Amino acid sequence: MSLLSRPRVGALFALIFLLPAGAGAGAGAGAATLQEKIQNSQKKLEHIHENLGQVQAHLAAGQKTQAQLRVEISALDQRVVTTQKKLIGIQQQQHSAQAQLAELRVKINTLQAELGQQKDILARQLRGAYMLGGVTPLAVWLQTERPGELGRMSVFYESLAKARSALIVKTQGTAQQIRKTRHEVQIHETHLAQLAQQVSAQEQTLRQQREVHAALENQLAARIAADKTKIAELQANANILNGLVSRLTVQFHHQEEVARAKAAAEARRKAAAAAAARRAAAISAQRAAVAQHYLAQKRQAEQQAQRVQETERARQVQRAANAQKQPPTTVVRPPVIAATPAPALPATPIVGHGNYPAPVTGPVTARFGTPRVTGGLDWQGITFQAPVGTEVRAIAPGMVLYAGPLRGYGQIVIVQIAHSLLSIYGHLGATDVHVGEQVSTGRAVGSVGSGGELGNDGLYFEMRNAGHPVNPLDYIHN
Repeated sequence: MSLLSRPRVGALFALIFLLPAGAGAGAGAGAATLQEKIQNSQKKLEHIHENLGQVQAHLAAGQKTQAQLRVEISALDQRVVTTQKKLIGIQQQQHSAQAQLAELRVKINTLQAELGQQKDILARQLRGAYMLGGVTPLAVWLQTERPGELGRMSVFYESLAKARSALIVKTQGTAQQIRKTRHEVQIHETHLAQLAQQVSAQEQTLRQQREVHAALENQLAARIAADKTKIAELQANANILNGLVSRLTVQFHHQEEVARAKAAAEARRKAAAAAAARRAAAISAQRAAVAQHYLAQKRQAEQQAQRVQETERARQVQRAANAQKQPPTTVVRPPVIAATPAPALPATPIVGHGNYPAPVTGPVTARFGTPRVTGGLDWQGITFQAPVGTEVRAIAPGMVLYAGPLRGYGQIVIVQIAHSLLSIYGHLGATDVHVGEQVSTGRAVGSVGSGGELGNDGLYFEMRNAGHPVNPLDYIHN
């Protein structure tokens, strides 16, 4: 899997390709300030990503709890519906009992009225009998002067006795019916009190269930609202940071343009100075050539005069020799041999054919594009075999964009060495640089770590151009 395809640093590399290379010493204090701002922004962005990860983990962990709360709320809803149905049935029974109780009370009132009438009639009869005194039917028959009225009086007394007896019986029945109706009223009142107690208990249970229901709903709503608020806050922070990074990028581009313009002006100044120096050197060379030509002509004239003198002396010697008949003496000089340069030594063979030095000294154990031993994607970089603790050096000057851990690659360092060219040093045991730092060629960025995905101790090295992996052997040599 590619280094830069992992979610944890996806946003970081989006910032990497937005930010161009540092303008160098020409940028001055402004570039250093921007580098500090970029470093702080990257730290804030990493912190936001960590918080987002924590919130997402909290949401994932809370999904089960929220589902349980929803199940409990659904169960409470069913219990509330059942309780409401029971309460409605009890209330209906209560209304029916109240109606029956009202009917019984009306019946008691009616019976009491009838009993009052019966008692009144019986009282009048008793008063009439009292008015007659102790006269018996036999005494009336013996004292009557009219024997013909005897039969009528006997019938009257007999009817009166029967009516009184029937009234007494009816009065007793009415009183007994009143007692029975009052007993029924007492039973209905007891049943009504029990129903009222059941209604009160059911209402209290329903109220408690509703309170629990409301508490669960409030808990669920608070949890969801808190998560939404946290996510909204993190999203707002990310938007603010994105705006800051955009502004820093614009400022960085502006400073780069200013530095580029200054560099171009400095280059033009140096070119003009070099041209002036070349003109001065040409004039000096011309003057030196004229002087040398004058000296050469002077030496040539002196040598010619010397040769004339030597010729004249030789003639004189010849004439003297001829005169003395002696042979002339000839001086032989050894030839001057010019020194020849020593042959050049053959160049050292190299693995790569680029212009940058290798980050470590050691054989390449995995080449770009070869399949991994563990399977998956092919290698997008190369690996150097080196002992643990070997110093890892920057292959070129640039600015450190990232220095820290990355899952599967140990500690890594990413250096931007050109506008769109990145050098990545992976599987480090430790890092010696920080984000925003300007490093020079050969500067130690860390040390070799142990094992890991490489299998053996060594360094994983990757190059990227415009975000795409490229063969590092096209850029380095050893």
